[in-house]
Order: sequence, then C-alpha cells, then structure tokens
Amino acid sequence: MLDRVVLLADGVVRHHGSLPFLEARLAASGHSIPAHVNILEYAMETIDTLKPDVVIATALTYQEVAAPMPASSSARRAGYANSAAAEVCILSGRFVKTVLRTPQLFAARMVQSAVVGVFLGTIFLGTTDLQSRLGFFAFNLTFVLSSTTEGLPVFLQERRILERETSRGAYRVSSYVASNAAVFLPFLLAAAIIYATPVYWLVGLAREPASFAYFALVIWLVMLTANSFTACLSALAPNYIVGNSLIAGFIGCFFLFSGYFVASKDIPQYWVFMHYISLFKYPFEALVVNEYGGARGGQECLAEAPGGGLCVLDGTMLLRQQGMRESMRWSNLGVMLGFVVCYRVLCFVFLWYRCHRMRR
Repeated sequence: MLDRVVLLADGVVRHHGSLPFLEARLAASGHSIPAHVNILEYAMETIDTLKPDVVIATALTYQEVAAPMPASSSARRAGYANSAAAEVCILSGRFVKTVLRTPQLFAARMVQSAVVGVFLGTIFLGTTDLQSRLGFFAFNLTFVLSSTTEGLPVFLQERRILERETSRGAYRVSSYVASNAAVFLPFLLAAAIIYATPVYWLVGLAREPASFAYFALVIWLVMLTANSFTACLSALAPNYIVGNSLIAGFIGCFFLFSGYFVASKDIPQYWVFMHYISLFKYPFEALVVNEYGGARGGQECLAEAPGGGLCVLDGTMLLRQQGMRESMRWSNLGVMLGFVVCYRVLCFVFLWYRCHRMRR
C-alpha cells in the first residue's frame, strides 16, 4: 500500500521512487521476481545488486513514466501458487489463529449467549399465554440477529489485508470468502446450542427432543444469516461507523416488516417486497410452526370460550389464521439457507470488485 519508498544500504540510497519503478529496475538488473512475492521484500533481500541512485532526483519522473511494467507481472496475476482447495485450507488455518488471538471477543460471545439464554428464559419462565410466547419468539430473534454484528471490525480489518494480498495474486477472493464462512460454522453452532439449551427448557416450549433440535437449528441458521449479512455489508461499507449504521438500519427494517407488528396483507403493496426479504419472517414462522404444528401442537388449546369448556383456538386454527402451513417447517429453513448463500455471494462480488479496482 506504499506508493513511494526509499531503500538505503551502507549509508547509500539504493532506490527512491515507486514500487513499479523498483520492479522495473530489478528486472533490468537481471532478476526474475518469483510469483506471489512482494516486490519490496524481494528488493530488500537483493539490495546489494542495486546500484546507488545518483541522478534519481532529476531522472525519476521520466524513468517512472517511461519504464513499462515487466511482462512477468500479468503472468504472475494470471496464475496462483496453490489450488483453490489448498487456499481454503491455508486461509482457514489463518482465520482460526485470528480467532485464538482475539479470545476476549469470542469468549464474550459465548458468555453472552449463556447469560442471555438464562435471563430471557427466567423472564418467560413456563409461560403458556399465546401472546407471551409470540413475543418471546420475536424478541428471541431480535437478540440473535442484532448480537452477531461483533464480527464487523474483524471483517473490516481483514479486508485491508485481503486487498493487499490479492493484488499480488497470493490467493483467490473466492477462497477467502469460502474459508471465512467455514470457520464461523462450528463457532456459531456452539453459540446457538449454548443459548438455546437454557432458554428453550426454561420457557417451557414443546417437551420433545426433536422440537428442541429444530429450535437450535433455526437459531444456528439465524446466526449464520446475520454473520453473512454482516460480512456482506462489511465488504460494501467504507468504514466501521457507516457499516454499523447500515446494519442497525437494515435489522430494524427487517423486524418492522417481519409480519409480527403488521400482517403481510396489511402492508402497502409498494413495501410488501420488504416482507419477503426480511430476515425475521422465515425464522419467526418456523418457530411458530415448530411449537404449534404437528399432532401435539395442533391439538393444544390456546383460547377457551368465556365460561370455559369450549376451545375456540388451537394450534391448527392459529396456523391457518396466520397463513402458515406445516410444510413451512422445512421450506423456511431452505429460504434461510438461501439467505446465507446469497449474502456470501454478494460479499464475494463486492470484495472482488474492490480487489480488482485496487489491482488496476
């Protein structure tokens, strides 16, 4: 990222100018710079072969403009030192080291998941009221989606390194995106289980292992979606302040159009598209179907007629009123997985454009 450098050896100026000019001088001296090697580091190792610059002050401008880029430059950018699979493995190992070197960030996330899970579970402890449970589902998703933005500063810091390294053909942008996504899979799975275990059983949701496993799976996919969404905006935003503002604004809009506050049929036609791209809509419906669908949930009485004795609303009726179906249990998971993939693809496009522009 340096535009001009000065190299000295034994008290003598060996080079004073830009990196392209330094690369041209090395090539003129008979050096063949290996692929994927930083020019400046290579020059420091071979500095003794560069003759002292005597007339650089007067000839530098002309030489830099006139000196063409070596033919090997485009060749280096065309190929890569490793295969895509090897790049993913190498970068994944580097990301793991990054996680281990910032334990306070990720350890705090695990502690936060456990504490909030217990805290939220005690607030809605054993609740059976329909409105309270729907409120729990809504707040539950609000916390999970809004608490996964802690990766924004990490993404922004790595983006600068990515732009510099890919400009020299060190690895593919696609390998970076794939390895970054893979590293977060087990970490977010652990956070989802740590959070879901106390909150699920304290609230008193369906006492079935399969229902709990589905609940934890939904929480995991929500975390993956939010993580991919954050990575996407971090590739687009110029800095942390803008990125954080964009994430907060979009999360608020997604919550507003989730269908919890305003039914989809009551949303104006020119805003209805926001309902279908909302990150809240599909996990909210999945949690409702998981609790009130199936043989057990469908027969659960949610409201009785005045005086008791007659059930006027059960789980099946509720799903029908909300326009939900039992098949949404898995189709909504598919949509959430599609969100994860879509935001990662957009992240790749934005990063590729940045790196391509930097190389140019």
